[in-house]
Amino acid sequence: MNFNLFLIIIIALIIILIILYNGIRLFLTIEKEKGVVKYEFKITILKIAIFTRKGTKKIIDTISHNEDEDSEENEEDEEESKGESESEEEEKGLKEKYEEIKPILKELIKSKEELKNFLKNILKTINLKKLEGKLIIGLSDHTTTVKIASWIWSIGAIVNSSKPTLLSVEPRFNEVITDFEGKIELKINILLLLIYSLALLTEKNIRELIKELYRQKNSEEKE
Repeated sequence: MNFNLFLIIIIALIIILIILYNGIRLFLTIEKEKGVVKYEFKITILKIAIFTRKGTKKIIDTISHNEDEDSEENEEDEEESKGESESEEEEKGLKEKYEEIKPILKELIKSKEELKNFLKNILKTINLKKLEGKLIIGLSDHTTTVKIASWIWSIGAIVNSSKPTLLSVEPRFNEVITDFEGKIELKINILLLLIYSLALLTEKNIRELIKELYRQKNSEEKE
């Protein structure tokens, strides 16, 4: 093998291992103010952003209702008659669906221990780097405001004992308001995730579950 080609392959493998070991970081920032929610979600590898999404969404506080009671009663009667026939069709559909997924459920039950251990291992790959949150709350009932604030303060006192977390609440007694802001940063070790995933595939019950899922997919495509 050409030495230069061999060197390039070695360097590429080292870079891939570094990326896998460092993993990816997930950043989520969310803020609600005056009925508008702003958010930003970002994924980075080696501090390089590979995915970013920002947006705003307005919260609708009031929903208009139809004041015509007679028309509402007529609609309710029609919906009841339709609902009876639809419920019978749904029951038949649910039975058929259950028979279809019954083999999958059996394999899931057999694999519950393997999946449980895999979930525990997945949690090991996730490292909480930062968790910050601030709630601004003001209700028409000042007593309720104090109770909620005290409850959150009590939780914050326990949670904030961990270094990467900071949760706080700011009560307001001169206005009715519920605003908040928060930040969370997670690091996921891709190398460990890959190792645990490969180890999961070595389990016989998991392989049987995958085969059954694949069989169900093929049968649906044929139909």
